[in-house]
Amino acid sequence: MAMSLESFNYHDTTTVGAQSLEGATRRFGSDETAARHYLDELLQRDERPTARAIAEPERPELVPGLVVEAQRDLGPLGTHQVRFTQSYQDIPVFGAAAVVELTPDRRLVSVNAELGEVTGVSPVESLSRADALDRVREYTGATIPADAVARGRLMFYQEAESGAWHLAWFLGELPAAPPDDNDAEGADPDEAMDGHGFGRRPLPVSYNFLVDAHDGEILFTYSAVPTAGPATPTRCTGIDEDEKPQVFFGRLSGAGTAVLLEDESRSVRTYDLQFADIDNDPPVPPQTVPADTSDYGTTNRAAVSAHVNAARVQDFYTSVLQRDGIDDRGMVLISLVNTTAAGMQPPPALLNAFWWQKRMWYGQIERNGRLVSLSRYLDVIGHELTHGVVESTSGLVYATQSGALNESFADSLGVIINNWYTAPDRDDVATWNWEIGAGLRSNGLPLRDFADPTRTGHPDHMNKFRSLRPGEKPGPGNDNGWVHVNSNIHNKAIHNLLTTPGFTVQDVAVLVYLGLTRLTPLATFAAALQAIVDVGLTYFGGSPDRDAKIAAIRQAYGSVGIS
Repeated sequence: MAMSLESFNYHDTTTVGAQSLEGATRRFGSDETAARHYLDELLQRDERPTARAIAEPERPELVPGLVVEAQRDLGPLGTHQVRFTQSYQDIPVFGAAAVVELTPDRRLVSVNAELGEVTGVSPVESLSRADALDRVREYTGATIPADAVARGRLMFYQEAESGAWHLAWFLGELPAAPPDDNDAEGADPDEAMDGHGFGRRPLPVSYNFLVDAHDGEILFTYSAVPTAGPATPTRCTGIDEDEKPQVFFGRLSGAGTAVLLEDESRSVRTYDLQFADIDNDPPVPPQTVPADTSDYGTTNRAAVSAHVNAARVQDFYTSVLQRDGIDDRGMVLISLVNTTAAGMQPPPALLNAFWWQKRMWYGQIERNGRLVSLSRYLDVIGHELTHGVVESTSGLVYATQSGALNESFADSLGVIINNWYTAPDRDDVATWNWEIGAGLRSNGLPLRDFADPTRTGHPDHMNKFRSLRPGEKPGPGNDNGWVHVNSNIHNKAIHNLLTTPGFTVQDVAVLVYLGLTRLTPLATFAAALQAIVDVGLTYFGGSPDRDAKIAAIRQAYGSVGIS
């Protein structure tokens, strides 16, 4: 999906903060003020017609209405990021955003933006929200409750192919899916169900729809689901799903020896759904998994694995990437084991694990005469929780190339986190396990092979990129634009980078993580490369081999056809 929004990119190529844009010696009252100043100057310097129109001071109605969405410190770089969304006449522009990075003294480091000049469309709707919802009902054949209309909001949307602008009703998280295209020419039902190799997730159907607010045309669809106070911790032990003894933290539940699976030092809590059916929207149990003493033994291997692995992911993001939890605001990470979904698979089995409603849910499969929880797969857990990171940073739209990036960044950090804790030598990638979901396919293969995507029938180069047919919309029948298929191309680029001499594992982890945080919602593979290059220019800014490292990054991507 080549969106028509205009890309704007700037990065200081000398040393951090020593840029030529005006303002290097100015004193700004806030990070937001500095970011707005630099972005406006960058737009005025750009010679492209769209940039000139957006920044033209004689036409103030075209100056982009930038609304601060988030601000965060980028610990590994020692810089600060301000993220804006764009609006026009107080109406948001779908996918339009700007990310500005500043030094602590508010000098410019980089800008990454996708902005547009809205033209040729009335900002006053002629179709009501209720009528737009009716169009979705007609299009999908689904029963949608009337109160769903309350979430509808107007947006400006630009067509990828024609560049035409539309005023659209954005109707989010509707219990409806676009028509299934599995019967269309060239569609492969098995490929469309690829996902984690588990099939579609056992969740209520949830899609986002953009409906023309004048003529009711369904313009675009994509999936809405990527298929506490401190306390003294109590040292606990237990056996995990791999029959390995583990040491972890819980808390005392009273004056006696009873404990609960609550690690307040890491904001991790683990619950047992006791095979409740997710189709019935079961409530979170009133308490976390209990035990009579601090030794859980073999009483709940699923919960022990989930608790230990969630803590590992939290530790990695906190200590290696300097992020305050999945949402960067210290959110409590809740895991629920022993989940079932009768609508997908007869209980008590459920071949799935997923991030949903800002929580981790784990199914289980039968192995050697007993049920084994998918909480044993640290790589899958790292993947799913990274979807939560994407959700609270770049918000990559879950369709086509941006959706493939959503999946690939989740895969990349899932593989890195898994090997960080389980490889014989975390610093030697020659000792790594590159499989994702080892043995989970029915033929014994992994879900994906990070080192060799072709081993599982996936593409490893842009010349094998799977595209939607002209006029085809992303949907369940085409895996939202083949997000799990095409993600493997970007996976291979990151694998190339991990195996390039001169890069440490932590180097690549920082590049990948900070690269994903600076992307805009409709980012392409080429935009991901540029984002990682921009991070590298700062991260390696004081190194004499900076230029060689940047060239190596480009080579890692270039070898899979991304430039």
